[in-house]
Amino acid sequence: MYAKLKYIILTLLLIGLGLSIFNYTKLSEYESISKFYFPAILFSILLVFFFLPRKWKMKSIKLTLTALGIGILLSIVSAFSTYEYFDNERRNKIFAEYSALNCEEMNERFAKDLENDELKHFSGGFAGTGNLGKNLKKYNIEHFDLGCIIQGNLMCYSELVWDYLKEKENVDITELYE
Repeated sequence: MYAKLKYIILTLLLIGLGLSIFNYTKLSEYESISKFYFPAILFSILLVFFFLPRKWKMKSIKLTLTALGIGILLSIVSAFSTYEYFDNERRNKIFAEYSALNCEEMNERFAKDLENDELKHFSGGFAGTGNLGKNLKKYNIEHFDLGCIIQGNLMCYSELVWDYLKEKENVDITELYE
């Protein structure tokens, strides 16, 4: 049993290491370095496990199962960070695509998004958005909080979304901030 677990733990270690390296190289431009401490600590603990004397690992099934749990946790944390990276890239691509459109093109894009059930909402300003993103999900609308940036062409699209919510769902956008 130990030999099988050893290879499973080693596989999890390598998967976690590979994803962590990928995340570090890709996410370091978005995130602070402290985000990578937890995976690094998990990796270090697993590495120590492999250099422990074999008789200690054979005697204590708890030690081996703990290493297995840490390996699973490392893989999950690394996989989540990888998902986060690809989600950031997808959102950046959408933002860049919509930023390049003018208001007339936004009308066409809104019609296409409405047909494909892929509506988006862009909001910005000094005030926070509260629960707007969570409430828009109920209507299958993806929310993009732009912070202090407000672009006129994106507001054209958001106004179309507001009108859609008012007409089809009988909901005012201001109600969704609560």
